[in-house]
Amino acid sequence: MDRQSQFVSSARQLFEEKGYAEVGMREIAAHAGFSPVQAYRIGLTKIDLLAEISIALSHEQIDNITNKFQRTPDENVSDFIHRYLVTLYASDIKHIKIRRESAAYGWMWSATYEERIRDQVMALLSPIISALTAEAHADVPACCIAIWSLYYVGYRNAVVSGASAKECLDFISPSLKLLLPSKA
Repeated sequence: MDRQSQFVSSARQLFEEKGYAEVGMREIAAHAGFSPVQAYRIGLTKIDLLAEISIALSHEQIDNITNKFQRTPDENVSDFIHRYLVTLYASDIKHIKIRRESAAYGWMWSATYEERIRDQVMALLSPIISALTAEAHADVPACCIAIWSLYYVGYRNAVVSGASAKECLDFISPSLKLLLPSKA
């Protein structure tokens, strides 16, 4: 494992244990087995580490969920999207401390990180895009932006009140009904 990966791995562990605000670069460096000077030579700030961790989590979702998620032959598009979103919720809830920190401090990320994260959002939306396109939905891009916005509204329930993946989905289901084709 290279130095940057060691710092990211140590930061991830510490942020999950203690929270972003409670951990400093010195502690991350010490946890990784390096001096603070070595940490700064790598060129990553604490906020960069959080962005790298968030990107790594999304990459795991893309590899483990998005790239393997398939619509069954008898499944309507609405049920498929509901099933997909609850799976994403479960994954994000598993990493709730990091996702909460990313939401709180993400406004500080560089344009480069924002671009990488936007690309990942598009990858995470790809099963929904495919399903809506296959159904000849009237406006796939607008619908996907609305679904992603709703997704985060639902996820807020997990962050604020400890809601389950199903409870997050149930919260946004009335609004999803307005965006998706009726269940057949």
